Amino acid sequence: MMQNSVFTWFRSRWISLMLGLGLLAACHQHPAPKTYTLTLQLSHLPSQGMIYLDALEINDVKTIDTFSLSTATSYPTFTGTIPEEGLYRLRFPDNQLLFLVISGGHITIMGDYHQLSEVHISGSEASSTLQAFLHHVYEENQWLSHAQRAYDSLRKAGSWPDSVLAEKSTSISQRQQALENYILHFADTTASPACAVFALSMLQNQNELLDAKSVVDRLLTRFPHHRLVKDLVAAYQLVTAQAQGAPLSIGSTAPDISLPDTAGHILSLHNFRGKYVLVDFWASWCAPCRQENPYVVAAYQQFKNKNFTVFSVSLDSKKDNWLKAIREDHLDWNHVSDLKGWNSSAADLYHVEAIPANFLLDPQGKIIAENLIGPALEDTLKKILQ
Repeated sequence: MMQNSVFTWFRSRWISLMLGLGLLAACHQHPAPKTYTLTLQLSHLPSQGMIYLDALEINDVKTIDTFSLSTATSYPTFTGTIPEEGLYRLRFPDNQLLFLVISGGHITIMGDYHQLSEVHISGSEASSTLQAFLHHVYEENQWLSHAQRAYDSLRKAGSWPDSVLAEKSTSISQRQQALENYILHFADTTASPACAVFALSMLQNQNELLDAKSVVDRLLTRFPHHRLVKDLVAAYQLVTAQAQGAPLSIGSTAPDISLPDTAGHILSLHNFRGKYVLVDFWASWCAPCRQENPYVVAAYQQFKNKNFTVFSVSLDSKKDNWLKAIREDHLDWNHVSDLKGWNSSAADLYHVEAIPANFLLDPQGKIIAENLIGPALEDTLKKILQ
């Protein structure tokens, strides 16, 4: 999320990495059930289809109620009981979503169906808070996406001085950091445990998760008996333990990889000692990886004659899809894969939990940079090879 339009695919989305959920549930206190009524007073609702009310849990999404628009004779209304404040969403026929916090009582949503981001929610202060939070995050991500596209255009034009490009890149990085800080501050100060959990679930890469440690620690202190909080903290502790336990670091020697290439012959990373090598983890099914490929292609074309190459490791499981993506994306370098998907031996060796991921090695095989996403790869190679 914090990488503009370049998102990552996780081996297991960290928000759903749970161990022993049954044991956790047994330790929870059981507060008295809360009754709620949710009424939608929305103009321009479709006349056909279903509205679904989903409960969002750490490791699951459960539909708890539905409303048929084709047989409606009044405003759509949902009623039920819940054990405690929780995260919910309304799913409409055209896949529009509206996120809510339900903690009991009568909630009314008023406004225009065509402008769900501007609806008025009464009876749930936490839902209104969540909507305002989401609106700000959306606006910031829009700015970042626009700024990244503008930066990419300037960089590709090749007529702008490095000082101008550096200034633009710094501005984007600062705005990204400001957005991460906003999310962490929101999670740390909101009075709603459900809102805090939602905010923290938006963090995706390992650096962001590590930055959130103090916030997560305080969250459990603030809401020690809330099930959603306890489950999130358990998932967080598991993922950060994995991240902190990863042995690969800048300056360490990269482990050797020996896997079949596209022709089925064993190819070893060690064979490329003496060159700067980008060890690139990707997959044909990974949309963010495919979006990242043009940056890698551009860097390869610019520096392939300056002692640089790419060694791509695919997490595909179907060879035809792997080979097709190589052709379509014009990835004219060395490729290997054991076609085991996330069970790839190389991914385990490098502790890769999300893709795209990459490691830049010097001619001695030492890691000198990690996860050079977007223009960062070309910028780094310019400093080294020019």
